[in-house]
Amino acid sequence: MTRDSRPGELIQSDEAVVEFERLPQVVKRLSARARRHIANSVSKNTIRGMRADLRVYQRAGGLLPADEFDIANFIADQRALGKKPATLERYLNSLHMWHRYMNLPSPVRSMPVRAVMRGIRRSAGTRQKEAPLLLEDLHRLLDHIDRSSLRGKRDSALFAMCFHGAFRRSEVVALYLEDIQWEARGVLVGLRRSKTNQEGAEETKAILRAPASFSYCPVRLLEAWLAASGIRRGAVFRSISLSGKLGAGRLTGCVVAQRLAHHLEAAGMADRGFSPHSFRAGFITEAHRRGKAAVDIKRVSGHRSQSTFERYIRRSDAFEDHAGDFYGGVKEPRVYAWRCR
Repeated sequence: MTRDSRPGELIQSDEAVVEFERLPQVVKRLSARARRHIANSVSKNTIRGMRADLRVYQRAGGLLPADEFDIANFIADQRALGKKPATLERYLNSLHMWHRYMNLPSPVRSMPVRAVMRGIRRSAGTRQKEAPLLLEDLHRLLDHIDRSSLRGKRDSALFAMCFHGAFRRSEVVALYLEDIQWEARGVLVGLRRSKTNQEGAEETKAILRAPASFSYCPVRLLEAWLAASGIRRGAVFRSISLSGKLGAGRLTGCVVAQRLAHHLEAAGMADRGFSPHSFRAGFITEAHRRGKAAVDIKRVSGHRSQSTFERYIRRSDAFEDHAGDFYGGVKEPRVYAWRCR
């Protein structure tokens, strides 16, 4: 059960789940047309994630609308169950957005909730890092895929495109053949929508064709997949049945993660902490290490925020590009090994 916006009254739990076309009484003055536009203001993936988060909250006994003590106790209990800080932050964001869309004050920004979350982050220690899958890692991964099979051709093209296009998995599975323009130097891939482009503004990624001697060319791997699958229109990356029959619908993000885990195991890389997002982090890190300008990297990655972009860059070591390196013109002296006595 869930609290109604009026004190002391309850509404059914299914009404608490994010249904932007069925908003509560506090916003009933909105027309059906206005409610439909509100529904379209958030991507389907975002709504799906918010629904899942709210179900976790309700199954734990949480009531909606919530107060700051409900939410503070909820995240403390979830942490005790082993949930990571990043997961708890996502729960808080979903709860915050539910209250905002219901035109109710959000308790998520209150002092008790913020203090509990701060304590969780401090006790958790180090910040989570996504392992970047670099170019040599990609090549090792591709070397352990049987590219003679239809499924191997698909997975090879999928992984190469994920890396060289710095794609999010939601973007790469949403590609349609009609979105790809073939050029002599490579392909131009049009994105209909992305995480940072919910309005569908024109966004294009250019992916270079590698020299003929380079066996990991993303464009040639894509061409090999399309030729073998016979795809002429529609979704580029599709499911394949156990009997080898090509599906009509596009892959899901979960299947991308499953296929990556399968091939990482085969390549002896399962313990490296890679996920589908590692392709994107790996491209940005690799390009940065090779001296590419940030503006050129962001043309591929599509980042709008500089601070978010910089979080993707993984330094090879603590001394790389050190701001205190003032010794470029200093002659290297003889180095002695010092021992502590």
